[in-house]
Amino acid sequence: MPFRKNFQFSIFNFQFSDGFTLIELLVVLGILVTAVGATLLFLTNVLKGTNQANVTAEVKQNGQAVLDLLEKQIRGATAAVEITPNGSSSGVNITKTDGNSLYIACFNSIASPSSNGWIGVADVSPGTDINTGDYESITSRDTISGVDITCTPPLGFKIIPTASGSPPIVSISFMVNQGIDAPSRADFLANVKFETTISLRQY
Repeated sequence: MPFRKNFQFSIFNFQFSDGFTLIELLVVLGILVTAVGATLLFLTNVLKGTNQANVTAEVKQNGQAVLDLLEKQIRGATAAVEITPNGSSSGVNITKTDGNSLYIACFNSIASPSSNGWIGVADVSPGTDINTGDYESITSRDTISGVDITCTPPLGFKIIPTASGSPPIVSISFMVNQGIDAPSRADFLANVKFETTISLRQY
């Protein structure tokens, strides 16, 4: 006689001793994974926003400090003339009340060896021949923690024509970026334009 057995398969929903079934445990784990993922995404976005805010604040602080210093120097001058010193993109020569010349120039960044663009000043006696090495930087030139200054036209230093007898007006405009070797991630990028016009005092 043929021998035949009937096999019956059953799927059991195991129940653990603490009262949770296997399906319930999997549902809870799925919810936890989703919650952790959402939390990590939120924290990452917050960190990126904080990085961006810090970099932008640093760039703005450096740019404003430059403007404040230049305004103080230029406003007290007796004369101003546009110049373009060797190696620079723009500049101005102002005559101070003590008779000395103050050269202010903007030098663009260099790719190799890497160097930030910067603004420098040179306080010398009238008629003194100067070169790039005579300028003292008034911006941070550290390629990572410092800032990169750009004054390429139409940015830079310009003398605005005025009516006869009126004191000259100096226009200043430049871009400030994070250092050229700073992290290139989007949350570490900052680019701020600064511009102002300064009228020399009437003497």
